[in-house]
Amino acid sequence: GWGGCRALGGLVGGTPGAASPGGDCQGTGRPGGDAGHLGGCGGWLAGGVCRGTLGGGRAQLLSVSRRLLGHRLWGSLLRASFYGQFVAGQTPPEVGVTVQRLRALGLRPLLAVPIEEDVGEGWYEGNRGAVLGCVGLSAQGGPQPMMQLKVTALMSARLCVSTGRRGGELLTPPFGRERCRGPGTLLHNRHLQASLLRLDGVTQVRAGVRVLVDAEYTYVNPALTLVTLALMGRWNRAQPWVWNTYQCYLQDCLVRLGADAALAERRGFCFGVKLVRGAYLEQERRLARERGYPDPLHPTWEATNHSYQHCLDLLLELVARDGQQCQLIVASHNETSVSHAIRRMEELGIAKDGGAVCFGQLLGMCDHVSLALGQAGYAIYKSIPYGAVEDVLPYLVRRAQENQSVLQGIRKERDLLRRELWRRLLHRP
Repeated sequence: GWGGCRALGGLVGGTPGAASPGGDCQGTGRPGGDAGHLGGCGGWLAGGVCRGTLGGGRAQLLSVSRRLLGHRLWGSLLRASFYGQFVAGQTPPEVGVTVQRLRALGLRPLLAVPIEEDVGEGWYEGNRGAVLGCVGLSAQGGPQPMMQLKVTALMSARLCVSTGRRGGELLTPPFGRERCRGPGTLLHNRHLQASLLRLDGVTQVRAGVRVLVDAEYTYVNPALTLVTLALMGRWNRAQPWVWNTYQCYLQDCLVRLGADAALAERRGFCFGVKLVRGAYLEQERRLARERGYPDPLHPTWEATNHSYQHCLDLLLELVARDGQQCQLIVASHNETSVSHAIRRMEELGIAKDGGAVCFGQLLGMCDHVSLALGQAGYAIYKSIPYGAVEDVLPYLVRRAQENQSVLQGIRKERDLLRRELWRRLLHRP
């Protein structure tokens, strides 16, 4: 494992180990060779490739390299570098191997189907099979399995915009079981009904898997939250099977989070939350400028950090009051936030292995923090896409472009791996 990991003492002892001013993935530790996806020469190579290609906004180089190298060699190189670092695999057996490696290290999988936005009812219906396949794979991932769900894989973004204007209509049962009425064309309403039935079917065939609904752009988020709250009201009666994502870089996040938590309490359903900072910063600000509306984001990184801490404190207090009614995944690569969550859990008496609070990070990102948490007995999930190289590559490019601040954390991972390689070459203890 990561023997002598000083990040472990810093994170679980209440004082961050070697946090940078931003607090992002700056702990210390030593990666071991048994980490599989989480260490070794492949991780070092992947860091350089990702920062030079994906992180630099030069994704077109991938297309050129494919034409020059040919499909087979191109695919082999990708698998040896960042595909192998950030992706669980292509086939169910490959995914299973990755899951077992994670579990051996005290980590849990959080699978994601890398589906990009498209149009056409047949395309959305085809995605339903892929998402249900993800449910099946996730069910084999160990205790308290989770998966990620992107609503716009089953429902068009344009429909989300119009649905968000229909208010609380979806919160009234039966969820999509009757013909949708109201404004809109017949085709529009048919697609809405089919989309709601697809979403309901995914959560209904959950097989013990908790479904974490991703947040996206602000122009579709009202519909995503509306649909997710409706699913919560339908399925979260005994425990939270359906979770919503809240983006703390939005100025109204704390207000909306409090309002939705209050709604869950009034309606008598359990409230599951994935708390993130947000990954669409540049795109959101560009849209605000182009369309002439106020910037919805906090003006500074420090303000976003304060927002995250306030939302985290609210949720931890709700969990401490009733860990069955409210549950939380702290989805953050920020060591300061992770340390704060651990400290508040101890102060509030929230058990680290009780299932009400867990942590989540991307596979291949801040692995030293993930391993420290897992070794300390906390529930820690690694978000991992899976699928063919051609299918996953657009997802990886989009994630890298959306989340440059997270991608920069690879530098620390690469430094740790470089030191470990030199240690082994020089046969130092």
